[in-house]
Amino acid sequence: MNQKLSRRGQILGFILLLAGTASAQSLVVSTMSLTGASPAGVAVGADGNCYFAVPAVSVIWKMSPTGVIQVLAGQVGVSGSTDGPAASALFVQPTGIAVDISGNVYVADPGNSTIRMITPAGMVSTLAGIPGVLGSHDGPGSSATFQLPDAIAVDATQNVYVADGQNMSIRKIDTTGNVSTLATINEGLGYSLQGISMDSAGDIFVSSGTFAGGYATFQAPPAANVIYKRSVAGAVSLFAGQLFVTGSSDGPGAQASFNNPAGLAMDAAGNVFVADSGNRILREITPAGVVTTVAGTAGFAGVVDGSGNTSRFQAPWGLAIDAYGNVFATDGQAVRRGIPEVNTESPTRFVDLSARAMVTPTSPLIGGFVVEGTVAQTVLARGVGPTLSQFAVSNPLQSPQLDIYGQNGALVASSIAGTNAINSGSAGKLAGAFSLPVGAGDVAVVITLKPGAYTAVVSSPGGGSGTALVEVYEIP
Repeated sequence: MNQKLSRRGQILGFILLLAGTASAQSLVVSTMSLTGASPAGVAVGADGNCYFAVPAVSVIWKMSPTGVIQVLAGQVGVSGSTDGPAASALFVQPTGIAVDISGNVYVADPGNSTIRMITPAGMVSTLAGIPGVLGSHDGPGSSATFQLPDAIAVDATQNVYVADGQNMSIRKIDTTGNVSTLATINEGLGYSLQGISMDSAGDIFVSSGTFAGGYATFQAPPAANVIYKRSVAGAVSLFAGQLFVTGSSDGPGAQASFNNPAGLAMDAAGNVFVADSGNRILREITPAGVVTTVAGTAGFAGVVDGSGNTSRFQAPWGLAIDAYGNVFATDGQAVRRGIPEVNTESPTRFVDLSARAMVTPTSPLIGGFVVEGTVAQTVLARGVGPTLSQFAVSNPLQSPQLDIYGQNGALVASSIAGTNAINSGSAGKLAGAFSLPVGAGDVAVVITLKPGAYTAVVSSPGGGSGTALVEVYEIP
């Protein structure tokens, strides 16, 4: 528990036990953020930060594990190809994004037909390509050319792999900056590679569908709707889907069908996850090529949280998977998270952990809890005051504040910052919590926490006293 809190208060303890590892399971989907813009590619760093390419405003976003979004690089609404400090750098409708083990962020910048890199120190450089020059030339990065590169991936040794959009090519940028073409796929003019991922053995997977970028000069129906595999030996094969066939069938790869597959991501077990944008669903393909729908229902649109086919998506595009097996998807103006159902199950599971006590200006209510296991868990934490009057509680605290601290005493979330508070209503419905009236003055945060010890602190910053309730719900 957090012993760094020096304020005297009501101290209560409880444990949130979670265990399990990711496997072929339906995803339990929750909405992390409603962004106000439409991010495309997404990547997750080892530190838990999410990175997004936002083509409409030509910037790169960074979202902290507590849900705080800020501009990492670029200038909102200003396009260009300027390198240098992140705040003055310019992009043109960036889409794909990846992050390496050192924290370097790589960006597919198709409006410039270049590949860019952002260092942890915030310096932007052009890794390969010539701004504004289209082509398919291999060689040193400064002379190599691309044609609307759309997606990007990076391996453990920091080689970069590019789905070179309308060249229909898989390109590699090695650690010396040299560009080579690993494979070219011939589907005819008007098609584009839209997603790329790779497994630990070095096999590369790319998706092909109807190109949806605003800078596309042409589109050629019918959509390709397939996932290709390029083996380490260099052989290219159709891994899943039926070329030029639109559908949503699950099953063996050759019998499955897709509708404009976009982002791809790989989990530790070698399963390929697909943002099946036109079907508004997320799919999973096993190493053997068997396709399963793991979230959403084909043809049903919405931003609805829930488990498996009860969830709804608008048009999922970018995908990433973190070290815990959680799946992150960009979905219109929303950022969604899918947790494999196995990650929400364990032999012992406490769903609603709560305690009530009197809070004064000098005596907060402090509830300790532990997230155990090997996977991160999304929780809803609430500080309830005014709504307690509905349950015949006398003298409820009128203006509570809720803060979440880690075991080292660091503040990780606060109701002052409104950490994903907009999603607390839908999160409460998923968890079975009683509803909090809008505007009543109660506070809540939705946050994903890594395994460890935490404290939820309800205080009275306004100086009042009253009874308060602290709650922590596991979001299933």
